[in-house]
Amino acid sequence: MDSYASVQKKDRSNADIMGQKRQEKALREFKHVLKNLIFLLRSASEMETVYMYWVNRSRRQFVLETKSTALENVMFKDRLQFDDHFLNEYKDITEPKAVEIGNNNLKEESLKHYYNEVPVRYVTMLPFVNNGETVAITVLESKNNVFTEDQSEVIHSYIEALRNVLNTYLEISDLYEQQNEWIDYEDSVNQLDVRCHRTEMVKRLLNIIQEYLNEGGVSFIARGMESWCNVLNSDGAQDPLPIGMSIEDRSIASEAIENGEPEFAIHFNNSPKRISPREPHTEGASIAIPMLMNDRRQGVVLVYDKNPLIFKESTKHKLINLVRVAALQIIANDPNIDIDAPVFANKYGAFMPDFWEKTVDIELRNNGEEQNDFHTWFGLLTLSNLPKLRTKMRIDQLDQMQRDLVTALNPGQFGYTGMLGYHSDYVYSFLIQNKDQKALEKWISALRDKFSNSFELSNGMHIETGINVGFVELNGDYEDSYQVLSNAKTALSDATKSK
Repeated sequence: MDSYASVQKKDRSNADIMGQKRQEKALREFKHVLKNLIFLLRSASEMETVYMYWVNRSRRQFVLETKSTALENVMFKDRLQFDDHFLNEYKDITEPKAVEIGNNNLKEESLKHYYNEVPVRYVTMLPFVNNGETVAITVLESKNNVFTEDQSEVIHSYIEALRNVLNTYLEISDLYEQQNEWIDYEDSVNQLDVRCHRTEMVKRLLNIIQEYLNEGGVSFIARGMESWCNVLNSDGAQDPLPIGMSIEDRSIASEAIENGEPEFAIHFNNSPKRISPREPHTEGASIAIPMLMNDRRQGVVLVYDKNPLIFKESTKHKLINLVRVAALQIIANDPNIDIDAPVFANKYGAFMPDFWEKTVDIELRNNGEEQNDFHTWFGLLTLSNLPKLRTKMRIDQLDQMQRDLVTALNPGQFGYTGMLGYHSDYVYSFLIQNKDQKALEKWISALRDKFSNSFELSNGMHIETGINVGFVELNGDYEDSYQVLSNAKTALSDATKSK
């Protein structure tokens, strides 16, 4: 017996096949009606040859739709470049135009669809205009009959019939496309109906949304380190935002967090910014969708594309709903989740390991494909005299120290894009991403300066400590995040032993 999922998949497949067949049938019937229209037009106008070409401006071609002729020495080509057809001079006409062959307007040798001789003398062109642009031209050719006022009623009837047929076909095609579009959307929603870790759900959500884009990407912004910053990008993101870049005021992400509502913007002259004035490639359009859990802002899904037309109202509705479904599924997967605290960071404010693991894997892949303009480092950091501190401080004081350290170590505090994650108690993972190849060196130097003197905790205590750091730069030498972590551990161990 088939499961519900297999039955649903089978129904979807059958619906796709039936929809495709209906669309193909509609196209065949549309072409058949056009062929009959051209024949009736030739008969009613008493012309020798009538044919219709579409004007394909993107490829600069005339594309033959259909023809009808009473002559024998006629041979049409299906596609002709603009420069190879006499219609090129008339492709922008918006009113019927009649010319006589042999005068200055049209030379006999221009009618290349006739061979041996050109048996016609008059040519009448009927443009089909849609949204202010000539998209097709119907040509009537005759030995003796020139376009006259007496034929205007025939011409008018033909143009109206052509418009009605075309509009009907486009409406039918659009209905089929919309039907498939919503079937695909339902499939997307079903992909979120899984039991998995919350970070895996975010990753799945970003990659589903990526499928809706042409030249864009998806980023996830979460709260940690006492700030909001980008912690994850979709797998196929183009020009992705740097990991760890913090949001700033008057960006669309900050507006979404403040208002708790989706914010959409088309970018003109690199404004408004998505998250920060320091971000690269602000163009096209973006929508920032807050991820709410019982009205608590737990993240922002930032969707952007170079083509603003991607964001139709129906598409924006789908994206907003996908984020909502993902948030509900996260709560359903973990009913005991504390939504009053940041759910993507631990109690000290350090981001969950899953984020940097996924990000490291993406960055390694991008490095292999030479898609990344940034230098990326991963490492581990801890205090140099940790055993001494742990023996002289109470548990609550140690907890407070960890909270203060996560905030103090935040790369954004020093002007660098990066994130701080949790590895184990008092050991923090970090990921720094910057175009400056000395960014990591400068950040570590700034940290050492910060801890060169007594460090004051928020409870008023002072601690005397230094820092030990071990790191690796992500490159083609590493296969995955596990190998990167292993090498970073070795680097931290070596740094600790050398002191």
